Amino acid sequence: MLLIFSTIGQAQSYLSYGLAFNGHEAVAEKRTSFEIGSGRPICLSGVVRLEFDLNFVSYNHIYFGYILRIINENQNIDLIYDQRASLFRIISGQKFFNISFAADAYRLYNDWNKLAITLDLNKQLISLSLNDRQAGSTAFNFKGNCFRFLYGANDDERFHTRDIPPMRIKDIRIFNNDRLHNHWPLEEVSDTLCYDISAREPARVKNGVWLKPGHQYWKMAGAFQLNGNAVTGFDSRNEQLLIAGIDSIITYDLRQNQHPRTAKSAKQENILIGCQGIYDTLTNRFYNFYIDHRKLATYDPSSSQWNKTFPDTILTEYWHANKFVSPLDTSLYIIGGYGQLKYKNQVQRYQLRTGNWDTLSVSGHFFPPRYLAGLGLNATGDTAFIVGGYGSITGDQMLDPGGYYDLFSFDIRSGTFTKRFNLDSVYGRFTFANSLVIDAKRRQYYGLVFPKDSFNSKLQLIQGSLDKPVYKLTGTPIPYSFYDVQSFADLYYAPGAGKLVAVTLLYADQELHQRETSVKVYTIDFPPLDPVIETAAAAPQKGFHKWLLFIGLFLLTCILVLWRYSRKRNKQLVTPMQTSSPDTAPVIAVPEEAPETDFIEAQPLAVEDDPNLPPASVEDPVVVPLQPVLPARSSIRLFGPFQAFSEDGTELTGLFTPLMKELLLLILIYTVRTGQGITSDELTEILWNGKSAKDAKNNRSVNLAKLKSILEKIGNCMINKKSVYWQFQFNEGQFSLDYEQFVHLTKAHSFVDRPVMTALLKVIESGAFLAKTEYDWLDDVKAEVSNVVIDMSLAYLKQESEDPEFVIRVANAIFFFDRLNEEALEFKCKSLVLLRRYSLANNTYEKFVKDYRDIYGEEFYKSFNDVIKA
Repeated sequence: MLLIFSTIGQAQSYLSYGLAFNGHEAVAEKRTSFEIGSGRPICLSGVVRLEFDLNFVSYNHIYFGYILRIINENQNIDLIYDQRASLFRIISGQKFFNISFAADAYRLYNDWNKLAITLDLNKQLISLSLNDRQAGSTAFNFKGNCFRFLYGANDDERFHTRDIPPMRIKDIRIFNNDRLHNHWPLEEVSDTLCYDISAREPARVKNGVWLKPGHQYWKMAGAFQLNGNAVTGFDSRNEQLLIAGIDSIITYDLRQNQHPRTAKSAKQENILIGCQGIYDTLTNRFYNFYIDHRKLATYDPSSSQWNKTFPDTILTEYWHANKFVSPLDTSLYIIGGYGQLKYKNQVQRYQLRTGNWDTLSVSGHFFPPRYLAGLGLNATGDTAFIVGGYGSITGDQMLDPGGYYDLFSFDIRSGTFTKRFNLDSVYGRFTFANSLVIDAKRRQYYGLVFPKDSFNSKLQLIQGSLDKPVYKLTGTPIPYSFYDVQSFADLYYAPGAGKLVAVTLLYADQELHQRETSVKVYTIDFPPLDPVIETAAAAPQKGFHKWLLFIGLFLLTCILVLWRYSRKRNKQLVTPMQTSSPDTAPVIAVPEEAPETDFIEAQPLAVEDDPNLPPASVEDPVVVPLQPVLPARSSIRLFGPFQAFSEDGTELTGLFTPLMKELLLLILIYTVRTGQGITSDELTEILWNGKSAKDAKNNRSVNLAKLKSILEKIGNCMINKKSVYWQFQFNEGQFSLDYEQFVHLTKAHSFVDRPVMTALLKVIESGAFLAKTEYDWLDDVKAEVSNVVIDMSLAYLKQESEDPEFVIRVANAIFFFDRLNEEALEFKCKSLVLLRRYSLANNTYEKFVKDYRDIYGEEFYKSFNDVIKA
């Protein structure tokens, strides 16, 4: 179970767009084709390189077939998959070439794989690489320089085929002499014709399955009635949803594309009103439990029977309680619930090995009584996260009940509740479906929320952070008939199938022996995306040519207006950023109003600190969203991961190829550090070392032109050449660059007081400088930034350390740049002790000791007492 949940983070990059192919699982006429150059071949010269990303669809039986067929005159060059040998092969006509390779099995089915086929028309050579590793080459006598590229099935008169594997492709790119000639991202949501974004070259699609809509829209997988009060559970190991009534069990196998639903007779004489179900992957058992009587029934799939039944009783006092099975002690935990006008906050435990029930004595922060909360377990299985709900501080329904918008963690080992933060309820009042899906790698959660004050309600997927009070709504709403204790909803995750699964139950308001449950099951591909209204390409209409002249005149007018605006704007563009002197550094104005975004910024709140969390402010609300908070102006961020945003808040980071990113950083950082910029010779030495002067100049010119185009989309910034230096320039007040703010701040202030430290934190709390970006030339810059941050922070702490909350914030920032800084450890632990957060102080110390041991291979020489008394 831990392995399955730990893969959720990996799945985030998994298949959010592209084209899926119907293979052998579909009848021949329904198989998918994608054809480039079918109407007019693409003619190229010199060296032609075709790149694309490939992935196989899991849980199919037959994977043999043609992935790609390249037609050159009357020749064929085929990339096929040999399922028997688990090899990719290159063939032509009736000849196998000596190019074959195997792909990593896990990556082939669970991630994208970059394939590149190079056709060297000069050397008459074919070569192939997988994930940037060469797989082989062979001589080939090309008969021409015009090509057609046929993916999957095709109807070519001579090279017709229907043998294709169930696969997905995206980002098809054609390079001619290392210059991008065509690019089909395959981000469409419909249509049978798509165009490349470089030259508007059309490609034809037949029987295509576009991936993006599956990440935007919930799909109903089934709707049916079950006798009695149904309960649900999810077997995450085998990716099966189980729904049990009093006489049968329905199973949805998420790995099956054709017939996922099966039914089996299984008599359970009495599933009481208020029972809940849960599947335990540790014991491979489906449980139905009734909290009030502290009884649990186990389903045996081999005999299709439950081992016990429950007698009729009064209504439960634990409606909508949360539950989970802990791998630490193989126990079922139950938290909260509602009944008899009382909200509960008890933590009950059923030990599956011994059959003992008990109510735990908990510690830490007060956990207010509630129901209709969401709960999820972390990857290591030692912490449960509980968010939202409805209840009251006293537990009495008559005394000021209301919604909760907070997130608690529950430490299973110590039985401790810790309040992390409060959410902002600007989306209106809402409560949660029963379970959360935890994305361990990205420290996120997914849940279903809905308003509880109407019957015709809607479930809405929410994506939130475990570390900050931010969240966004994503995916389309799901219709949900909510009638308080007559309704139930839950959320599960199938990592292999790459789907979130939502299930809703509505119990008919009748006597028990007549009772029925209406069940609905929905799925959405993971990760979910915001639905976007797409405009389909309109078919040619009569009178099209009549409008052509009008459109042309309109576009010409727009171009003239934009040209005049551009000239005016260029006159206002600032000269290079002179950061060597604080008097000449540009001042960046903060906008009065931030744009509307999907992210919510919570009000300032004193939050219990946690050593595993990024630093949080208790004075200034700092939003660290699941994606960055969209700025009110164009911006480039270098603290934390590299990010770029346009003026309207659209993130454009994805437009930068690795080379584009490094080229921009060289020009930008050299400009900020020196006030001059970087010469063409320096760029060549770093980026194109080893190339001839002519080739280097050509590469530099092409890539600078591409970079300028990207910066135009960002807006209010540009690169320009002054004398022999390439420089980065921007419009004052309309562009934000955190690195420039950092340099200006650190050069302008030799003495670090509270306002200076607060301003510095607002820049560096996003994370380490260019996190996850590594270049040889960048090491000195990173070291320089880290030294300045650490020196200024420690200088402040040594002269002013009266506010323990602020000290913790400064210490956390130091750890971004040096996670083994002993002085930061001392300041943080002392501050936590002053705040009486003894367990968190000890956890901080233990984490430091572990990191010290992992890095240096020896034990840390100071005890906890030495640290807090230093």
